[in-house]
Order: sequence, then C-alpha cells, then structure tokens
Amino acid sequence: MKKAKTLFILMGMVLLMPVFLWADSKVSPEGDYKKGLDLYGQGRYEDALVRFQLAIDENWTFWQSYQMVGYCYFELREKESALRAFEQSLKINPQNPKLAKVYNDLKSGSLDIPVRPVDNEPLPIGTPVYIQTYYTYNHQ
Repeated sequence: MKKAKTLFILMGMVLLMPVFLWADSKVSPEGDYKKGLDLYGQGRYEDALVRFQLAIDENWTFWQSYQMVGYCYFELREKESALRAFEQSLKINPQNPKLAKVYNDLKSGSLDIPVRPVDNEPLPIGTPVYIQTYYTYNHQ
C-alpha cells in the first residue's frame, strides 16, 4: 500500500511538472521589453524585434516597445517600417518630443538611413534616444 501511494505521488508530480515549468517560463511584457533592450544593445536587431513584438502582443498599449521596434527597423535600414512603428508609439504616447523629432526628421528626409553595404554586415547606425529610453525605463 505504501509503494502504491508513493508511486501515485510520483506520477502526480511527473504529470504536473510541465505545468510548473510553463508557468515559470511565462514572461511579462516588461520582461520581454527588457530582454529586447539587451538584444538591441548587443546589435541583435532581428532577435530584439521578436521580443519587442511579444511585449506588444501581450500589451498593445506598450508604447516603449513600438518605439524600440522603430529603432530596430532603423538599424536594419527599413525606413517605412521604422516610420510605422514610430507613428504607432506616438499615437499611444504623443507626449514624447524626442521620438517626435526623430519621426519628423526621418519622414521629412533631414535624417536619412544610410544604405547597407551589400557584402558587409550592418554596422550600428546608433540611435541616441535608445540610451535615454533604456535608462529611463530601467532606473525609475
């Protein structure tokens, strides 16, 4: 009888293990955003895009993620996609003068994205507002 009870408990633990692992692995929008910032800082823009998009999927009013999606597209030299992401961020949070300036300069052509050399890896262009966004978010 004692062996049956022990076996029953062990089977229950084995069956519930995936549930506990899944619950522990679920990431919040803020967690995805912070992971995206880390990836962005490493120059891994495609990977960062995935994390920022996950944050948006979990909280569609997360304007910071839209802003960083725009910066990723900027670094990837995809001007129209960057503009759309910046526009969405500004719709949610119109009180963002630094992003509004970047958006207006990019849209008007006074800020241009350099063309990526065909055979070379893209070198970061450098989005100075990223630094401010990162520190504002992580030091509140």
